[in-house]
Amino acid sequence: MENSKFFEREINLIQSEDYRMFVRYYLDNYCPSYFWEIGASSSGKYHPPFSQGVGGLVRHTKAVVMFAEELLRMSSYMYMSDEHKDYVIMACILHDTCKYGIEEFDKEEYKNHAKNAAKLVDKAWVQYF
Repeated sequence: MENSKFFEREINLIQSEDYRMFVRYYLDNYCPSYFWEIGASSSGKYHPPFSQGVGGLVRHTKAVVMFAEELLRMSSYMYMSDEHKDYVIMACILHDTCKYGIEEFDKEEYKNHAKNAAKLVDKAWVQYF
C-alpha cells in the first residue's frame, strides 16, 4: 500500500488535481520513513495523548488538517480562493514530514523541522512539476 492512502480523506480536500497528485507523490516518494512510525512528541509534553506512540505523528497531522478544515468553513475564511485553501491543507499535511531530519531520524534536527520540510517539499516540487 502507498503511504499516501493514510491521508486519502485529507488529500481529497484539496481542490486542484495537480496539487492532490503532488501531495500523494511527495508522501509516497519523499517523506522520510520514520514519519509513519513515530509519535508527534518525543517528550509527550506538547502534544495530546492520542498523538503519542506508534503512528502518533500521522494522527497529529490528520488532526491538524481537521482543525484547518473547520477554520476554513468560518465566515472570515470562506471567501478565500480555492487555491489558497489548497495551500492551507497542503501545508497542514506536509508541515511535520521532516520533524527529525530529511532522510534519517536525527533528534537534533527537530529545531530545523520547518526548514527541512520546506527544503524537501521544494525538491519534490521541482522534480514533480
